[in-house]
Amino acid sequence: MVIFYPIPVKAADRGRLTPGEIQAQLLMAMVEAAGASAAPRVGLLTALPRDAWARAREQLCTDENNRMNMDLISRALCIVCLDEGGGDCAGDADTSAMLRAMTGAGTKHHSANRWFDKTVQLIISSDGFVGLCNEHTPAEGVAVVRLAERALARAAVAARPAPPPALLPAPVAMRWTLTKDVERAVEQAAKEIDRNIADLDTRVWTYKGYGREFIKSCRTSPDVYIQLAMQYAYYKMYGSLCSTYESASLRRFRQGRVDNIRSAHAQARAWAAAMCADETPPLSDADDSQKKVSFNLYGEQKKLELFDEAAKKQTEIMEVNIQGRGIDNHLIALRETARETLGQLPELFTDPTYKQMHEFRLSTSQVATTTDGTFMGYGAVIPDGYGCCYNPKKDSIIFCISSFVSSSVTNTEAFRQSLEEALDSMKLMFQNRQAE
Repeated sequence: MVIFYPIPVKAADRGRLTPGEIQAQLLMAMVEAAGASAAPRVGLLTALPRDAWARAREQLCTDENNRMNMDLISRALCIVCLDEGGGDCAGDADTSAMLRAMTGAGTKHHSANRWFDKTVQLIISSDGFVGLCNEHTPAEGVAVVRLAERALARAAVAARPAPPPALLPAPVAMRWTLTKDVERAVEQAAKEIDRNIADLDTRVWTYKGYGREFIKSCRTSPDVYIQLAMQYAYYKMYGSLCSTYESASLRRFRQGRVDNIRSAHAQARAWAAAMCADETPPLSDADDSQKKVSFNLYGEQKKLELFDEAAKKQTEIMEVNIQGRGIDNHLIALRETARETLGQLPELFTDPTYKQMHEFRLSTSQVATTTDGTFMGYGAVIPDGYGCCYNPKKDSIIFCISSFVSSSVTNTEAFRQSLEEALDSMKLMFQNRQAE
């Protein structure tokens, strides 16, 4: 059952409603919805590709009542999604929770009970699941996590909502009028979201070998360390590095959002190659097939020196970006200015190298949480890429890794294994330094 109810949070004559009044509104909506007839699954349209959703939205808004509904949804502070139980996928509980929050688990479960355009969707299920789905355009994940954690902290110490002295009028369900074209768009959206969910290969994994305290003991920034670990893991799998995106916050600037810390650089490659050199199998001696010959191309001290150089470069790139001196935003501004003023793009922006720069096979970010059992994740940004969000804890690191089943190039579990091996090898590298 999918029904939308606009719930007021302010009264025209006295301002903000009390928690008890808002609670009463929600309860009245739930009671009415339990006996209501099925409503159109309009929320599925928000899962369509942007152009297709824009066309369906225009058709929806030709009806005045639909247009009023759309305006209410657009102006709402957030969407509260009240789900029935169910929708867990096979596998571990954290991954299942991640997929329920991110996708709604498909049209057989909760995907129609979503509005994916909304910046904040609070999800509460009858089986105890609680999550949040964040649309990234208006605000980066860190800001939304801080908002959610502050709300949780206040709720933990707040008194239970007191029953209101008098009930406000019950909320009225939204009614929709759909043309045949919009109905077909809804059906197409249902097929697309189920297909996309089936193609999403996501894993929430907690590395328990160590966490930020050990990394700090190595005199290295946890973010720099984990970024280099991902470069090492990717190099182990593919023998090369790839264009990598790490979000760099620009919130210190007015209207600032993010720039891109590019973690794939020559120093990272040199260190990753040195680490992988000792992992190749022993070579057969030409004179005696029974003999095995192996040798260490790089001493432990050399690998540590290469790591220090890579960490120094990574830190430099990070600092340049958060100070507003990164390259990506400036290049995009020049590209769009050229498009508007010249009517065509200079050769710089049509060169294959520029295109390759923006094919982020690794899309990454650190989103740390302070609340136990919480984490954030997202999908890959290109068909043959990985999404990897990480959350360093005191003695562990939570990774949310995603790729696509349809890709013949990527594999979430293989990347997870490579990342685990990389983190283990890095620990041994630093333990050798400490022993010396």
